[in-house]
Amino acid sequence: MKDFRLLLASLLIACLVWGMHTFSLDYSASVPCTVRVVTNLPGYAADAVAQEPLSLRGKATGFYLLKARGTGRRPLQFTLAVDARHFHPVEGEEDTFQLPVSELREKLLEQLGERFVLDFLEPDQLTFVFTPQSFVRVPVEAAFDLSFRNQYMQVGEIRLKPDSVQVYGPVKELQRVTGVRTRDVSRTGVDKSLQGYVELEGISGLRLDTERVWYEVEVDRYVESTVTLPVTVRDAPPDHPLMVLPSKVEVTYRAPFRPRGGRIGAEDLSLVVDYADYLHSGSAKVIPRLETVRDVYAWRLKPELVECLQVEAR
Repeated sequence: MKDFRLLLASLLIACLVWGMHTFSLDYSASVPCTVRVVTNLPGYAADAVAQEPLSLRGKATGFYLLKARGTGRRPLQFTLAVDARHFHPVEGEEDTFQLPVSELREKLLEQLGERFVLDFLEPDQLTFVFTPQSFVRVPVEAAFDLSFRNQYMQVGEIRLKPDSVQVYGPVKELQRVTGVRTRDVSRTGVDKSLQGYVELEGISGLRLDTERVWYEVEVDRYVESTVTLPVTVRDAPPDHPLMVLPSKVEVTYRAPFRPRGGRIGAEDLSLVVDYADYLHSGSAKVIPRLETVRDVYAWRLKPELVECLQVEAR
């Protein structure tokens, strides 16, 4: 009895070793799989599943093939991100698109890794039916909190690319969407221009056509000066000239710091009240325009408004 048990144990070990060896060998086979794509087709849901199974023909170990094709198991499933430009509408079929399988090969190889040596794919095209969705295009709002080093400032507005995005979802939910914020960007002591990518804040239950945008913030060093300038009037009719009170206004301005480029002085600036601005102001008070051919980043006037009195020419 003892010898029989020893023989049986030996047979089991031999079968196990044989099985391990056999299933570790490479075999050629065809493995069925289903493909789910994620894309950004305008007016449609973000994902769809291929109507046809995709067959992967190639070599793999017996263990891999057993796992992939085991009895009662679902086919292998792949989720692949594919650019919308690769999808082609199927003529005569609404919401239906075809995708050349050749566009999936590299993405499949990335997911298969070294476990499966891919020879070819069948069929040549896969068909996808996408669910239509409503969408709105809304501006991107920059959520930036920047503080600058002394004598440095932001020049112009924060530039975003793209500066608007499409938001997909149910019509009722889209009615409340007026914009999409970037994630918070906070910097202190900024003394040079900033650029990079920033993620967008998601909206629950809705989908954005992009997850991040490029931003650029121009920063430059400045000098601040104050001058007092006379206010001149432009295009007033000769028989009804304008009198401006006060006739001189204090201007505090910020200009680029250019050690070798020469500083901006009062001779480079002028304050002007245009007669058309006076007519459209709805009152006698107007903000003078600062005009210059030099670069001026920002300015403030003291007082900010001047009073215009129309008089008759003598």
